[in-house]
Formats: sequence, structure tokens, C-alpha cells
Amino acid sequence: MKKHLLMILVAVPSCHAVAARAQDSGFFAEAEIAAGRDIVPPDIIESGLDQDRLEGLVQGNVKIGYDVTSLLQLNLSTGTELYPVDSLYNRYRIGSGVRGDIPLAKDGRTRIRLAADYEYVFGEDGRVFDRIRGGAQLIHRHSPEHSTIGRLRYGYRNQSEERFAGFDQSEWLAELRHNWRPGGGQTAINISLLGLRHIADDDRFSYDGYGFRLTGRTALTKRLTGFGKFSIVQRDYDDAFSNEFPTKRSDTNIRIRTGLEYQVSQRIHLFAEGGYASTNSNIPVRDYNGFIGLIGARVSLAGK
Repeated sequence: MKKHLLMILVAVPSCHAVAARAQDSGFFAEAEIAAGRDIVPPDIIESGLDQDRLEGLVQGNVKIGYDVTSLLQLNLSTGTELYPVDSLYNRYRIGSGVRGDIPLAKDGRTRIRLAADYEYVFGEDGRVFDRIRGGAQLIHRHSPEHSTIGRLRYGYRNQSEERFAGFDQSEWLAELRHNWRPGGGQTAINISLLGLRHIADDDRFSYDGYGFRLTGRTALTKRLTGFGKFSIVQRDYDDAFSNEFPTKRSDTNIRIRTGLEYQVSQRIHLFAEGGYASTNSNIPVRDYNGFIGLIGARVSLAGK
């Protein structure tokens, strides 16, 4: 435990060290630390009926990247989620990724974006899972106010069998998103339609899903920004949940968050958000609802 905490403390709060590394042209870095209450990850859920699916946590993330060209970006990341209720919930993440754009029009209004990344997650008792992802987006900017994005992503999650047998799975995501910036200004509204297909080793973890997501940001004052997020996703599973609950699982997930972000300086932002999480499930051990929220600080650094 001490070794893991030392690694994360070096990685997350050391924003000044990150700033020193970010002065070369092409490099950038982002760091965030926050505390609050959020949803417990699915592979650490206990089988009992009385487990709280929403727990307090402290989290931190650092991302360092390099813009090789205006069309190609490389990045490395690390992060952690610490749960005071039980150290066995704690997670530590390392990852890497690459993203590239291919222009399809001379005016730059239409392009294809290709991306791939790898993430390794471990806890107090070793590896939790690792995941590879790859995807493509077709992006078209109609005008300064409107743009449309079609996205397809594939991932494979390799779960530790000691934690959760049968949870290895292929993950497909399809999204159609429209971005609107009224008057071409700072206010942004995004609307998405989502389709999901997860194919797990055990059919009781495989599902089809579809949903809707709405996000928005707008400047309230020169330094204060308001934002909101709403999503609803329906998931229908392929097989009976368990011997105790011999029926196919069906969930409706709702997430609502609203918050404020305050710009302390060009690089430093403070934020606070609160909201509501609900999973309406026909399986009692997967049915929950309650308050979620975070408060924290974000530092964005660019080498240019």
C-alpha cells in the first residue's frame, strides 16, 4: 500500500514538476486532483444485498503528451482512485495512446480521426484488468456553429480472473454526435445517440445497449463557467443473472451532473459538481440511486 501511494503522490500532486517538463515546444501536460462521491466500479461489487454502490473517493490524474505535428499526438497517463471505505477498492492506472487526423478536404472542414490506447489497472492485490481500444471518427464542420461526428470504437477488456471470472469482453461503441456553438462563441451544446454491444466470456455479462447524452458549457462571467451533463442508457443482458436471480438482467442508467468551473489563472481551474446517479434494475443487487459529486482542481499546461 505504501509503495502504491508513494507512486501516485509523486505522479499527481507534483504539478510544478510537470510544468517544468512542459516548457519544450510541442509538449503539453494536464493534471487533476479531486475528492467526492461516485459509483463503485463493477468488478469490485460484492454479492450481498447491502453493499453501497456509491462511495467516497479521492482521485488524481496526470496526462502528458506531445504534438508530433498538427495532425499527430502521442500521450502517456497515470491516475488513481482511493476509497477510504476499503483499500481493496483502490485502483492505480497507467496508460498510453496515439491519435492522428487525416484531412479529407482542403479547407479542413472534414477529416477522419484515428485513435488507439492501452490502459493497465492494478489494485492492492495486483492486476485488476488491462484494456486495448481503437477507433475512428468522421468529423465534419458545417460552419463555426455546427459540426457532426460519427464514431466507432472497439475495445477488449482482459479482466483478472481472480477478481471476476467470465468478465473478459469485447466492447463496441457507436456514436452519432452533433456539436452546436451558438453564434460561434464559447457556449457549447453536444447531443449524442449511443449504441453499445459488449460480448463477455460469460453471457450474463454480455449486453446490448442504447442511449442518449446531452452536455453543455457556457461562460457565466469572465472567469466562471457553468456546465451540465445528462445521460440515459438502457442495457439488456443475454443470460440469467444468477441462480438466486434466474432472470435476464435489464438496467436503465441515468446520470445527471451540474457544476461550476472557476479560472484562477490561465493554467489553473477549480471546479465543483454535483448530481444524481440511478440504475433502475430488475436485479436487486444492481439497483441503486443517490447523490454523486466532486470538488477539485485542474492544471493545464502547454509547451507552445
